[in-house]
Amino acid sequence: MAPSFSEEAQQCFGALLHASGLGLAFLDRELRFRFVSTALMTLSGLPGSAYEGRTTGEVWPGLTKELTPLLQRALAGEQVSGARVSGQLGSFAANAHVRHFRLTVLPASSGGLRTGVGVMLEDETERVERELALRESEERLSGLVAVSCDGYFLHDAGLILEVSRPLANLFGSPPEEMVGQPLARWVAPESREAVQRAVSRQVESPYELTGLRADGKRLFLEVLGRPVEFCGRTVRMTAVWDISARKASEEAASRADAFREQLLGVVGHDLRTPLYAIQLSTGALQRGGGLNETQARQVTHVATATRRMERMIHELLDFTRARLAGGIPVKPVPLSLDKLLERVVEEFQVSHPARLIVSKVEGDVRGSWDESRLGQLLDNLVGNAVQHSPEDTPVEVKAVGVPDGITLTVRNEGPPVPLEERATLFEPFKRGKRASGDGLGLGLYIARQIVVAHGGRISVESGVGLGTRFIVWLPRHAPGS
Repeated sequence: MAPSFSEEAQQCFGALLHASGLGLAFLDRELRFRFVSTALMTLSGLPGSAYEGRTTGEVWPGLTKELTPLLQRALAGEQVSGARVSGQLGSFAANAHVRHFRLTVLPASSGGLRTGVGVMLEDETERVERELALRESEERLSGLVAVSCDGYFLHDAGLILEVSRPLANLFGSPPEEMVGQPLARWVAPESREAVQRAVSRQVESPYELTGLRADGKRLFLEVLGRPVEFCGRTVRMTAVWDISARKASEEAASRADAFREQLLGVVGHDLRTPLYAIQLSTGALQRGGGLNETQARQVTHVATATRRMERMIHELLDFTRARLAGGIPVKPVPLSLDKLLERVVEEFQVSHPARLIVSKVEGDVRGSWDESRLGQLLDNLVGNAVQHSPEDTPVEVKAVGVPDGITLTVRNEGPPVPLEERATLFEPFKRGKRASGDGLGLGLYIARQIVVAHGGRISVESGVGLGTRFIVWLPRHAPGS
């Protein structure tokens, strides 16, 4: 006797047969189609005639490899629920779209005999593709974070939820051992208050902290936090950069600078007293006369050496002042550069009688500058030109007045400055390969500091056949005039 169904049950069963995305089918013991729902026909794009009496391999060649073992299990009496298969539903074609299904296969029996299997096929392609796209997006994001920083972690109110493997390696602990622990466990005590304050205020600007590795060693870190969605709630994702090497380098440089400045300050000041005594003594010997030729020559050598030492001490003091005070102070007064230029060139001509030192002045060269400092600037530049050019070549010193300022040039015909040395030519304690043993490598550094203190700029031009030319531009009135 055929079972009877209520009207509501018939309507429900009919709706199930025609449900969009849900296909029903019955296959006999030989796994040939005997019934296919309208929804399954629509889902596969095949008419009912394409199914009747055919196997899954004939109708669904793109699914048969994954589907056949499941059908065999159901035919043996096993109920298969929630299995997932992927492939092409319908004709097998290279450009056909791969689809994803959730499959339930139930054994069918009648009178105690196995008659076949029932198949319920639910199309999950849209959901699976969304999940795949989301997973790919997450992988791209993780890859981007891995490239842009040394690691990242997610936390909720200071409780770690997820840790990237590079960051876990940095802290010397497996990711699974860091997850679930409070953030404070991996922060050094001296930084915990700052981190707690940043977390509570949800600071979104980079800040530095000291991390604590699993072995107790400290790490200097820079971190940057942002809100992200994680498992349906808003948490914080924090990117981490290891700045330990940078901090160590900065600390070493700071110590070196402090030691150098202290040493130069002490040496510069403490050497002046005995040097002054030597200068007085040599001056008295030279003025007193009574020295034979050998003694006079020796006293002259001592006097020359003391002047060179005095110049070095002045350079050390200027360097220390420039580093500690942020520059060399200047006291501008009304000045005409032609007289200063004439005096400097005359002094060099007297001390280097074999050299030709030419001075030129064009235009109005009056203004307000520090006379002693500009004298020191010219002395450094002309001395550098004399030192680095052949004795039989001239040195040209030129001052040109223009409406907005003064241009000073000092040119020599020596070999060009190598390109690799030009970038550091005005740095302290930098001396070129052709430099003599005299000096500390501070002359050009101090020259630049003097120019900058006057609000000007200095540059160098050098090339084969052109020689080397230092170009100084100064505003007509220095700052503070």
